Amino acid sequence: MNDLSETRLRQELQTAMKDRDMPTVYVLRGLLAAVANRRIDAGGGELPVAEILSLVQREAKKREEAEEFARRAGRDDLVAQNAGERAILAKYLPRMLDADTLTALVEEWIADGVDAMGPLMARLKERHPGQYDGKRASEIVRNLLASR
Repeated sequence: MNDLSETRLRQELQTAMKDRDMPTVYVLRGLLAAVANRRIDAGGGELPVAEILSLVQREAKKREEAEEFARRAGRDDLVAQNAGERAILAKYLPRMLDADTLTALVEEWIADGVDAMGPLMARLKERHPGQYDGKRASEIVRNLLASR
């Protein structure tokens, strides 16, 4: 499992500050603020890895959308900035499962008797947090259940 934690993010922020790596400092400060807000919303305590992963994914998605808007506006400087920030965030994300792997996992679970959308998606979330695109996964599950 990924060793992503708030402590690790804080340590990497300290390193980036010492190295004067300002883009990384900026991204990690924003990510740690999001983690702190989620922790407060959850009532305190350390957040599970899956929660932190979802925050990293959300931050990366924001950069992706901002990059697209900048591209449409012809702002190459902002396109480059958002692409760089996404690259920094990508270091904290696990390797994504491809469509074939997702299909094989879901087929195996269906063969084991899990035959409903909710339980299949819950199992996927539990066993592979942050490693798949939710929209693609639900399409695959829906198609496999319909073809039975």
